[in-house]
Amino acid sequence: MKRTLFYGGIFHSGVSEDDTFRFLEVTDGTITGIFQEKPADVRYKNEVSLGGKHVYPCLIDAHVHMLFSVVVMAMGFNVCEITQDGVEPHNLAGVEKKIRDYAARQPKNAVIAANNYILTAVDERRLPTKDELDEWAGGRPIVIYNIDGHCSALSTKMLLKLEIEPTGHNGILSGAAHERVQGRLTDIIGAAITLPLLAKGCANFQNACAKYGISVVGALEGNGDSPKDATTALIVKLARHFDVGVRFYFQYFDLGKTEKFAKYQKHLRVGGCGDWEMDGATGSHSAAFHVPFKDTGTIAPCYYEQDFVDRVVKEAEEKGYQIASHAIGEAAIERIIAALNKTTSGRLHRIEHCEFHNDKSLEELKKLRYAVMMQPGYAWIDKRYLNTYTQFLPQEIVNRLRFKTLYDAGICICGSSDSPVQDMDPWLQMLGMVDFYNPEESITPFEAFRCYTINPARAILEEDERGTLEVGKVADFFTADEDLFAVHPKDIVSFRPQCTYYGGRPYRKKKGTSAELLWSMLKRAKPV
Repeated sequence: MKRTLFYGGIFHSGVSEDDTFRFLEVTDGTITGIFQEKPADVRYKNEVSLGGKHVYPCLIDAHVHMLFSVVVMAMGFNVCEITQDGVEPHNLAGVEKKIRDYAARQPKNAVIAANNYILTAVDERRLPTKDELDEWAGGRPIVIYNIDGHCSALSTKMLLKLEIEPTGHNGILSGAAHERVQGRLTDIIGAAITLPLLAKGCANFQNACAKYGISVVGALEGNGDSPKDATTALIVKLARHFDVGVRFYFQYFDLGKTEKFAKYQKHLRVGGCGDWEMDGATGSHSAAFHVPFKDTGTIAPCYYEQDFVDRVVKEAEEKGYQIASHAIGEAAIERIIAALNKTTSGRLHRIEHCEFHNDKSLEELKKLRYAVMMQPGYAWIDKRYLNTYTQFLPQEIVNRLRFKTLYDAGICICGSSDSPVQDMDPWLQMLGMVDFYNPEESITPFEAFRCYTINPARAILEEDERGTLEVGKVADFFTADEDLFAVHPKDIVSFRPQCTYYGGRPYRKKKGTSAELLWSMLKRAKPV
């Protein structure tokens, strides 16, 4: 046993806003004691002063797409950026210049994946066509993702790689047409990643987690349209050796694909996005509402009929899986709730996003059977820079954006990034909670912190292991100069950890070399 005593800090347990202590005992990575006074007559292998810092339990980002985050951090680029003056580039001429400049630095046949195109902030209010991308990228295979991740633009060569006939096709995919090629598209992008790029992406992902104080992520991976989905198998193999904890949700309806990973999981988890999407997204006009979009007059359908959703939910539930399902529009939320309501295990299932639930669905959520994964930072950005909701949705729908109502009802509501749709920055998401889209739905900094600690610990079925600094839990914590719970709510976005500890050990920033990645594979594998 290796016992370490941490002292010289103000330890915030996270159990309640004012619950603090002065000494933290860690044995072999687990918290074995919390004290107000130093234990007498106890010898420790190490005694570590934290220099008067505030100390908090690490955060959990329960909804990321890790494989694509790694890809973006290794070889992708953002088309648009949000600045103090607005979104840039703000027109297709600026987009053209950025793509031309990036493509000119790439090999002639390089696969290019570009993220963060902001359709609603570009003057022309559209994605580039395949012909434009062919010219701008010099004939290279390129895909551009809209910021919501639910529509895309592809060049001719990328369409051909997907075996989509380009003749007469404008290269733009939305709704189910977009969703049903993501596995094959990921395979194409993944095949272009070299070992040095993979090492860079894995290192950057873990470094970002540590920088923000995140110790565990819920990774929603896999796509049913890829026959072998080798990229998912690869990321699972790598993630088992990460310093950051990874909890996989496999996005397959075909549980045979999921079962091959079951031996690596402490808890069986399935779903998320991919096959398990009930609808698309507002910005892509593919979120399923009962009323038309304001700008087009169209209504997007749910991706699946109720009897099919009932059947796949029943199968996964009976096989012992925790289920997660993407649903944004009111009709999609009703569809997955109707199916989940038929489950009998008492297992805490999840609804991803759940933004525009109606009053009927709210009453079902108040029965506390489901966890809800929201991204309030996205709504915060939309209100100020994107204006997707006000451009596309009737005001009666926008008025349904709620957060405090769900929190006060005791619903297990969690903040998350949906990376790479957004940066992993949890403090932006917490800003979105304390300064919510509809102001009356804002919560306090401490309540926002719980939506990144104890609530997501419940949502990944590990509330007994993490989420607070208590005896018996993992010693994952970070230090900071400020008292998080005393900052002005709108200043929470600037809050930053100073040092992050996993299992009582300070995280060491990774260099991103191939040798480093290969060496990490020799470490003991962890459950995912």
